[in-house]
Amino acid sequence: MNSMTLRSVLVSCLLVSVLRSGMAEEVHYDVFVTSSGTSLVIGGYDDVNTVAVIPEGQVRVFGGHVVGSGTTGPYESEAPGEPGFRASTQATLNNPALTTPANTYTALSGSTALTFTFEPMSIDSQARNLFFWDGAGAVAFAPVASSVSLGLQKQGGGGWLASINGGSAGVISGNTIQATGPTGSVHTHLFTLIDDAGAAPGQGFYLYSLRMHMNGYESSDPLYFVFGALDPLNLAPQFADLAAFEAAHGLAEGWVESNLVAVPEPSTVVLAALGFAAAVGARSCRRRGAGSR
Repeated sequence: MNSMTLRSVLVSCLLVSVLRSGMAEEVHYDVFVTSSGTSLVIGGYDDVNTVAVIPEGQVRVFGGHVVGSGTTGPYESEAPGEPGFRASTQATLNNPALTTPANTYTALSGSTALTFTFEPMSIDSQARNLFFWDGAGAVAFAPVASSVSLGLQKQGGGGWLASINGGSAGVISGNTIQATGPTGSVHTHLFTLIDDAGAAPGQGFYLYSLRMHMNGYESSDPLYFVFGALDPLNLAPQFADLAAFEAAHGLAEGWVESNLVAVPEPSTVVLAALGFAAAVGARSCRRRGAGSR
């Protein structure tokens, strides 16, 4: 068993233990991309229960983890990779058991590239592509050193790596996430990597923003990603345990929802949860492998 596989097993077991100890597990959402006919629309896809949720305010905040061990970087998301991306056929969009709301949105064009750009954010008059909060005290995202980089990687044939760093502050070209299938579907995952000039990054929460693009559509609203970076076997002192880390992660996502999303009330996170509950009813949730949100 190689070190990365062992690391993945260890963090999964530890995080599952935290969730089973009584901490509520959030629904994990991949980025779900559909259209209003002229514009890209973003919802969340629960890939445990195979339900897409598209609340009125859309879903704009997504979470994830990168995991490391020791003092070397990068910290990486675990297989199959985070963030994930989904788009569905018209039949799925019209099926009330699979999409909430149904019969509302239009499938993406077939055989067309779904791409992204990194977008700058402004917090306390500081414009950057990448912000960081160490998880101590009140949520306070701030610029991070320019030596810290965050990359999104597509693995396999035709793979690529697109990166930002603590010093970048503009619209930065990404790459093609995936071309849609003939009926407009997408299902793929990217890997997130964070490091500090080859060393381990600071443990805490990294914030970045993407915008989705596709020929023939107006681009999506900005999406925000809050990735927790942790060494589960050697947590930073500000985290008493993994439950404390996850609690801080939730606070960080809530802060982004309230402070950066254009229409913070009603919370799209709450709407997504309500939509999920309405869609799946009393169906029992199969627990996904930990290390994802």
